[in-house]
Amino acid sequence: MLDKPIIEKLKEKYGSIIKLTSDDQLTTAYLKKPSFSTFLNYQKKYQDDPHEAILYLFKECVIEEENYNDDFMLSAGTSIISIIKKDSEFNIDATPQKDEFKKSAALIRNAFQVDPYKLSMDEFYKLLEEALWLQKHHESRMENTFISAFSKTFSN
Repeated sequence: MLDKPIIEKLKEKYGSIIKLTSDDQLTTAYLKKPSFSTFLNYQKKYQDDPHEAILYLFKECVIEEENYNDDFMLSAGTSIISIIKKDSEFNIDATPQKDEFKKSAALIRNAFQVDPYKLSMDEFYKLLEEALWLQKHHESRMENTFISAFSKTFSN
């Protein structure tokens, strides 16, 4: 069990920290949200073996190295997946499909000059939402510029 100062330091290092506790309250794990590249690796592994993929996701996200039983790791991994699904919901556009992840990553990289594969999933989707808004705003400005230019050109 970690104390508050240690948890605050972990939050500074990893962003948000997830605390998951077993039903019997005997096992607690602190996890970081997975990076985008970790999530992509999870998806690849999931196609071959869902059980191992969930264990992989848990092991990549857990902060404290302890011996956890498989049931707890699977339950915690499933919880991480549900958190990722929640993080992926935003209002501007539907969640990109599997083949759209690279396009989304390129959009984030271009708009914010960051490596999207090192972002946690919630940060990835927040930046994607903002990048899509910026793209839409830029297109609207461009459209208004063309309308103005055409009206000035053809009004004579």
